[in-house]
Amino acid sequence: MPDKPTWCGHLEEISRRLLQLPDAWVDRATLEDALGVGRRRAQQILAPCVSRQVGSNGLADRAVVLAHLQRLAAGEAVHYERRRRVQLAERLAALERERVERPEVLVEASASIVKRELADLPNDVSIERGRITVRFETATEALEKLLALAMAIGNDRRGFESLATGSHEGA
Repeated sequence: MPDKPTWCGHLEEISRRLLQLPDAWVDRATLEDALGVGRRRAQQILAPCVSRQVGSNGLADRAVVLAHLQRLAAGEAVHYERRRRVQLAERLAALERERVERPEVLVEASASIVKRELADLPNDVSIERGRITVRFETATEALEKLLALAMAIGNDRRGFESLATGSHEGA
């Protein structure tokens, strides 16, 4: 399978660099440097444009090389590479949306936990003025008790504020 033409995304910059050259002739080494490709790939790209030989080096007119690069950039390989990149970006965006919309569940919430009240918290969970204590044996047990606490707080925010601050207004 041929190399993916990564240089195509930088064709305007490459064109500017080639146009700034003092000589209108482009050789393999110049093209290799401008495109950021290997020796063999630069030779393959330059070959159809060569119109002059100096020793064993083929030279091509800069305008011909630029036109050839434009044709290559508009070609099928570039089309598939651009499509692949768009598909990758779309897939990454979808994965990010999914991660945000459906975050990883740390612990399952049973109906009893969802309806938890402050008075029904396990004995190992206590709320006092300026202190919340949660005792546990395993990490999963800790997550379950923290979830029960969060749900109880969500079901009775005023009651939690009263217990946590030690002010028993309305409690």
